[in-house]
This record gives sequence, structure tokens and C-alpha cells, in this order.
Amino acid sequence: MTLDHGELNEYLLWVNEEAQTAKISSELKFRSPPRERLRANDRFVRALVTEEVAWSTSAGAHHEFGELTESQLRAVYWEAAERARTTAVSFGAAGHRTLDEYFAVDPSRSEEAALARARGAITPHSPADYLLRTIDEFSVSTGTGPARACRQAMSLLAQGWEGLISERSRGRASSVLRAADLLRAFHETAGSPTPRRRQVEQLPSRGRTDSSPVLLTTAEAREFSTLYMLGKYPFTTKEYEVAGDLVALPRLRSAMLAAHLHFTASSAKPLAELLSAWGTPRVLLPFTEAFVGRTGPGAPLSPNPKLITVLCNNVVPAMAGELIRRGLPAAALDSRAVHAGVVSAKRRHIFSLAVAMFDRFGGPLSSTVRISGFSMRACPALVPFSSFIETWLPYHFDRYERQ
Repeated sequence: MTLDHGELNEYLLWVNEEAQTAKISSELKFRSPPRERLRANDRFVRALVTEEVAWSTSAGAHHEFGELTESQLRAVYWEAAERARTTAVSFGAAGHRTLDEYFAVDPSRSEEAALARARGAITPHSPADYLLRTIDEFSVSTGTGPARACRQAMSLLAQGWEGLISERSRGRASSVLRAADLLRAFHETAGSPTPRRRQVEQLPSRGRTDSSPVLLTTAEAREFSTLYMLGKYPFTTKEYEVAGDLVALPRLRSAMLAAHLHFTASSAKPLAELLSAWGTPRVLLPFTEAFVGRTGPGAPLSPNPKLITVLCNNVVPAMAGELIRRGLPAAALDSRAVHAGVVSAKRRHIFSLAVAMFDRFGGPLSSTVRISGFSMRACPALVPFSSFIETWLPYHFDRYERQ
């Protein structure tokens, strides 16, 4: 796919320094691109990440990170991160004053805690209420946790959305639909045994549904988007408890720092070439989860320390799950469990989530929004990074075995 500046400019109209992802634009700004533009933007970013950048993952080219002592490694990482502190904070870093603060595990992200919060915050008979009822029934009928049940429900809802609109619009005097009515209809069918659930999958789509807007209030939209975040919380309270012990291990901390520096160094040359070819630092926006641009001498990239916390909350609990499965304590962590944890985290889809696409309806100050559809979102930088750490996080873990 040949990319040009026009595609970058179109992309930046919707994803930029203010609205850094399509998810943020939809859920916080209530502004989503038309369906075809969203798909075009996704194709552009995929091509940018996979075709325009020649990722280098040679450990031999950056062996220096594995040869540093723990204290040297920490100093190198922190100096690099601090050089781009302001930029990193603008792209999600917490702005901590010490490196250790980024090694944080948040037990409130466990699926039990997330589900309990959802139950206490949902308005009866709201769109979120009907989605939660469906999630509960999926969880019971399939024997899965709420995160997986949420992902199943959202996938089925997205698949049958246009058919649901067509069915509810038929014979109605008004073309406007309430989101709560559609979610109730979805629950009544999808939340039933499998034969009836197939009715949602087989609902016919009678052409475009743009003429039948599905409306809800901004408060309902926020409640709904908060609920489907359950799909991003697949780890148990016990896994987070053990993860807290794991991130306290100096060896694992060193492996994470070395892997992040390794990835940043491996990416510096191809991204510098990308920057030169496009002539604007804004072409690096899809990569800010992993690293951010900086000024001054040396490489043009600094690691974004936000990624360390992302690993602590989304990958380390999967390592904990591997140890729990083996009946081993945190101190028994080895490179096999590190590798298995990364694979498990990817299998649990922690880097992607189906979200609703919201648009404000009736003017910029309106408290009414419409759902224009659903989209599977994934952080572009985390796609190559997740593959990278599958190989190199265990590698660096072994390198620091005797330190």
C-alpha cells in the first residue's frame, strides 16, 4: 500500500494530540469518523506500522542493555525517559518523580473488582443495564469470566447491530430509535440459549441504517462505554495479588527496562527514516504508547514509561496466572513463565477492545448522542511490541539471572 500525505492529513483530522485515539475521540469527545473514513484510517495506520517501518529486533545490535548492571540500567532508562518527560506526560505517562513508581500493579483492575463497580454504577433499564444482563447470562451459560463474556457479547452485538436496527425500524412511524430499546431486544435474544442466540447472528441487514439514528444521553453513553471496558480486565484478584509480588522482583524489573530500551533503540533508525520521509513528527503519533520524540543530541526517541505500568497491569498478571497454574510462588518465576505469560496475555486480547462509536446528535452542545456502530480498537505500537517482548523479555530475564 502506497501512502501519501493526504492520508496522513485525513487521519490527523480524527486522531491527533488532543484526541489521541479513535476510542478517546468517540467516548470523551463524542466525535467519530464516518465508517469508511474509520476503515481508511485503520488501513493507513496498519500500513504505516507494518510496511513503512522495517522493525529491527536483533539483540546483537543492542547487546549493551543486557550487559549493564541493574543500577546502570535504571540510570540509563530514567535519563532517557526524563529527557522527554513533558511529551510523555502529554501521551499518558503519569509524570512520576521516581522510576519505581511506574512499577505499579492496580488490583482494582481485577475482573471481580471491575464487575462489582459496574453493578454499583449502572442505571436500571439503561443500555448498559441490558448489556450487563447479557454478559451475566453469557458468563453463566459458557462458564467463562465476565471479561470473556463481555467480549463475546460485544462481538455479537456488533455483528447483529444493523440487523437489530432494521428489525426495530420496520413499521415504525418514527425512524429514531432508543439505544435502550435495541439493547433490550438484543438481551432478550442473545441472552437466551444458543438456538435463539443465532437469531441475532442471522438478522438481515436491509441496507444502510443511517436514516434510523440510535440515540442515548451522554450520561448513558459514558455508562455504556465504562461497562464494556470489562473486556479489558481478564485477570483475577489472585493473579493481581501475585503480580504485585512479581513486579517487586529486581530481575523482572530489569528485564522490562532492558526490553523497552532495546525496542526503542531498535526502532530509532527506522522511525527516523519515517520522520525524514514524511517531514513531520506527527507521523509518529501511532507509536506514542511505546516511545515519544525528543529534542537534543542522540536518538530521536525516548521510552514512554507509561508502557512499564501497562506491562505491570496487563502482562505481569498473565505471568502470575502461569505460576498459579503450576502451583509455584512468585520467587519461582523463570523465563518459561515469562514467555508463557506474554503468550497468555495476547491470547486474552489485552491489547484490543470492541468499542462503540459515538457522535453528538443535534449540535455541539447537545446532551444526546448516537451510536453509529462498533469497532475493534488496538494500539498500533503495541502490535509490534507484543511480538517483540514474546522473544526478548524472556531473553533479558535470563541475562539478568545472576545480578
